[in-house]
Amino acid sequence: MSLGTWFRNLISPKPENVEVALGRNDLCRCGSGKKYKKCHLKSDQLKRVESSYSSQITARQRMAEGVMPGTTKPRRLERPAEPAEKR
Repeated sequence: MSLGTWFRNLISPKPENVEVALGRNDLCRCGSGKKYKKCHLKSDQLKRVESSYSSQITARQRMAEGVMPGTTKPRRLERPAEPAEKR
């Protein structure tokens, strides 16, 4: 590393609140001294699954109401054309 790069890094503003992904074998963020996999991994996985499940349920309910998910304003779905009668 050159002296100019080192000095630039020294005086450049550091981004705040940057979250680094924890690996399974890193120390837990709570400060217990345990590894992440032994401390909070299961509860974090459960939270991710619950949030994913609740977002899927919400999307299904909105689709049942006729609102297309992902649109900014509610848009009703059009009814499909009725099939012609058999002769």
